[in-house]
Amino acid sequence: MKKKLILIALTVVLTLGVALVITGCGGSDSDGGSSDGTTLTLWTHNNEDTWNESYQNIVDAYMEENPDVTVNIESFPYDEFESKVQTALMSNEGGADIYEMWGGWGVDFAPAGVLAPLPEEMQAEVKDECYPNTYGALEADGVIYGVPQEFNIECGGLIVNNNVMKDAGVEVPTTWDELKAAAEKGTVKDGNKIKVKGFDFVNWDGVMYLWTSMILSQGENYLNDDGTINVTSDAAKKAWDELASMASGDTAVTNLSGLDDGSDIEGYQELYTGDVMMVPRGPWCLAEGVNDFGLEYGKDFSYEAMPFYGPEKKFAAETGWSMAVAAGLDEAQEAAAFDFLEYFFSDDVIMQHNLACGQIPAKEAVAQDPEYVKNFPYAEPLVGILDGAQFIGSFNTDVFKECVNESFSAYCKGEAGTTDECLAALEKTLNKKLFK
Repeated sequence: MKKKLILIALTVVLTLGVALVITGCGGSDSDGGSSDGTTLTLWTHNNEDTWNESYQNIVDAYMEENPDVTVNIESFPYDEFESKVQTALMSNEGGADIYEMWGGWGVDFAPAGVLAPLPEEMQAEVKDECYPNTYGALEADGVIYGVPQEFNIECGGLIVNNNVMKDAGVEVPTTWDELKAAAEKGTVKDGNKIKVKGFDFVNWDGVMYLWTSMILSQGENYLNDDGTINVTSDAAKKAWDELASMASGDTAVTNLSGLDDGSDIEGYQELYTGDVMMVPRGPWCLAEGVNDFGLEYGKDFSYEAMPFYGPEKKFAAETGWSMAVAAGLDEAQEAAAFDFLEYFFSDDVIMQHNLACGQIPAKEAVAQDPEYVKNFPYAEPLVGILDGAQFIGSFNTDVFKECVNESFSAYCKGEAGTTDECLAALEKTLNKKLFK
């Protein structure tokens, strides 16, 4: 989720077709109706100009088509947003009618009775038209409680610093073996200190996503049939040792600074300064290379297809940003709220929003639309692998990442015993913390 806070204006020129008009901020403590029609409050988080302007443009266009409905947007800093949403939903006081919501929160909210289930036709539409991982966290007991806005993806794309790669005398890798060889040639060391990282996957999201993808690509799974965690398979051990060899010892092509230093600077940002050659990351961070670092896409850096570890192009993906309606609204408010969600979820509108926010669409037809890739060429390495995604699992993904990262760091430092001992302890910890 941290990634969304630093997304900045894309260089893609978009014609949104609607003038920006700022509406007032409101609360849901009104009766939702007036002599002028129905009033709704939509809560979102602050996320630079592109996201907030996109929401406002969509709201303005909706209200122009539905003059009897007023939708007021109220935005909050992300650091406050999750706690405000949780407090409002669980107390059923002083909140909104419609919530922008990180999908992972749905694991807690969907079964708690605080969100209104989508109308049956909308549920069928989501299931029929969206990739399953995009709504996995919004579903409880077969009922869907929100519409996904995006396909949240951190696997399959590789950011490359073209100048560092040229200096290393290597080409963009197309296989895992080529990636390892290129990473070794691109790594520059001064004694035991790495000055230029050849392949930096060590960050809050990166270790977990790459490791689980490596397990899945070997034809195995990190989930048992009942949804609990299994990371003691031979495939999990093999992938774990492979990653550890790339982050520690004489064969290291990166280090543990992305987990241990507590810095806000990530590997992809170091790539933009010439200190890293390759970083596996989602497309959300590419605009920063142009807008913040003054680089030229295609010349200074590029976004390439990431080679998979095993023969199968499979990876885990969690549910990303979504939109849901609060439970307990009066009939007029609920009808208007779901009408707005239906409008927002329409192909043209959701494509407009995905392009403005630099997102991969949750709807398969939109993601595969040539017009989408034409306007967002960064997506080209990804749209062909989306069918290989597996919903990450019905659990708190932040806890999952934290436990994996702590174990990986300790193992690379020689503080977690053998591979078998480390992963047995990790599996036990994960199942205890995730499934209390």
